[in-house]
This record gives sequence, structure tokens and C-alpha cells, in this order.
Amino acid sequence: MASRKVARRYTLALFELTEELKLTDKVVKDFSDLIKTIDNSNELKLFLKTPIINSYKKGEVLGKIFKGKVHDLTFKFIALLTKKERENMLYAIAEDYLNLVDEKRGIIKVKVNTAAKILDKDKKAIEDKLSKYTGKTIKASYDIDKTLIGGFVAQVSDTVIDASIERQLHLLREQFVKGSFNN
Repeated sequence: MASRKVARRYTLALFELTEELKLTDKVVKDFSDLIKTIDNSNELKLFLKTPIINSYKKGEVLGKIFKGKVHDLTFKFIALLTKKERENMLYAIAEDYLNLVDEKRGIIKVKVNTAAKILDKDKKAIEDKLSKYTGKTIKASYDIDKTLIGGFVAQVSDTVIDASIERQLHLLREQFVKGSFNN
């Protein structure tokens, strides 16, 4: 919990600076790439988390990985984190920064599960409906859930929107049961 508060302080400070310097989009790209790099390397994840290796050494390694591949401001930020011995929070800060930018831009992340792979036009239709429902721009990720008969199930923050065939059949069954008791 305390580390989340610390991460948020760094995130807010960096966000204010990038907005002022009009570098937000560059840092978004850099942090997206950084997250992918860390996600693709268990060694780098462990390296950043281990307290056995000192921050100076971690800073050198991060410098070799990211120097020239990220904007100068992003690189200086990474160097600041290692100087302050907060490099273990780099991933969390990067994620928090991307979430804050999305929040400020009215973008919401949605996880959509479908029974099978769907066409781009169907994805757009789902995203348009979810956008209308939430009043925000949708950034959707799609997964296939073999347990679904058809339709989709979307998770928007804490809300689950179940537009699956199974759910529709369940609702139809309830209507029949209610109808049979009314006679």
C-alpha cells in the first residue's frame, strides 16, 4: 500500500512535467516499450526486484538497455529512480503512468471474452456499444473463452457485461417460468 502511494507521487510529478513539456505521448510509448521489455524477461524482473544487487549496478544495466532507445526525459527519470533506490518500482510507476494518461484522456480499458475469434467490424461494434454505455473511449483487449457458447462477456472496471448466448437463454428461461406462474 505504501509503495503504491510512493509510485503515485512519482507518476503525478512525471505526468505534470510531461504535460508541461508536451512529451506525454513520447513517455507513453517509452513506458509501453519498457513494460513489454520487462514482461518478456524474467531475469530483468528478478534483477530489478532483488535487494542483493545495489542500485548503482542496476542503474548501469538499465542504462545499457534503454540509453538511446527512449526519450532523454524518460532516461533521466529512470536514472532518478535508481539514484533514489526506487528502481524496483519502475514497472509499477510505468503502469500507473499509462493508467493515469488513459484516465486523463477519458480512455477506459475493457477485457472482452468471446466464444471464437471475431472480425474487426464486430470488435468495432462492441467497442461502440461499450463506449456509448460508459461515455468513454474504449481500449479493448480480446480473449477467446471456449466455455462461452456465443456472444461476449466484457469487464469494464468492476462491472461485468454479460451478452453471452448462455445469459440470454437464462433470461429467456426466467421469462418462461414467470409466465407459467401467471396463468
